[in-house]
Amino acid sequence: MGTLKKLVVFLGWAFAGLLGLFVVMILLLILAISKAGVGDGIDMASLSVKSDHAVGVVELSGEIVSSKGFNESLKKAIGNDDLKAIVVRIDSPGGSVGASEEIYRAIKLAGEKKPVVCSLANVAASGGLYAAVGCNKIVANNGTLTGSIGVIMMMPNFTKLIGDTGFSMNVVKSGRFKDSGSPFRSFAEDDRSLIQSIVDRTFEQFVKVIAESRELDVEAVKKFADGRIILGDQALELGLIDELGGLARAAKLALELTGDMAEPEIVMPKKPSGLMAVLDDLQKAKLWHWIGSYGQARLLYQAYL
Repeated sequence: MGTLKKLVVFLGWAFAGLLGLFVVMILLLILAISKAGVGDGIDMASLSVKSDHAVGVVELSGEIVSSKGFNESLKKAIGNDDLKAIVVRIDSPGGSVGASEEIYRAIKLAGEKKPVVCSLANVAASGGLYAAVGCNKIVANNGTLTGSIGVIMMMPNFTKLIGDTGFSMNVVKSGRFKDSGSPFRSFAEDDRSLIQSIVDRTFEQFVKVIAESRELDVEAVKKFADGRIILGDQALELGLIDELGGLARAAKLALELTGDMAEPEIVMPKKPSGLMAVLDDLQKAKLWHWIGSYGQARLLYQAYL
């Protein structure tokens, strides 16, 4: 097969891939529209509270891409005087290192103003666990998938796909490592050593935060900080959480931290509807982020479940 023919085949497959991605985007949009209801959403600043024992729930779900939306909701909940305490409900495999750290700090700061208890749902692993240790207390189910303490950095490599089509990148750079991880050149051993040092340093920071937040010995944490997934009951044995229980127990515990021993009124955020529901569904799908980040190196606190 001639070089020109190979290039045509490569471009044909690339076009087919883009077309397929466009079709998937349209289908997701249609699905989101079909699920959308009618009415207006409501934020954490204006929730309907019926008692003096209200505990607000702020949700952290899906891949952690950005801290902005969650941090804004948490700030509004803290500023709502009708809410005596907060439960952060986490159902996330983690995600971006930077965003996970920002959420952790936001939760820790919020806990200085009102009791904040984390309720771990189906999954609260890696960056989800990192965020959780910012809470005053942590509650998980027996079957909650958590742990996955570790760091991963993945970089696509297109060199074999491109093959001998004749396609290449002209690169002008200021230093040897400026294009380390580029998908258009081979990954050399010194590239690997550099990236490994970054991953190792980030891992040390992760372990330190877990150990300090949970009052554990660093070396004890490292014994199970090899990326393994653990269950909620194991997390209790290891000191990563405080109690076993669900959302109701987390709300009860949060209210007790205020000195109020009454049954809590659990105040859930109202789900958006209409156009806002469409946007919310697309955001949760993380489609735009996936498209934008494809081909880029990403440093992650993330479990792959």
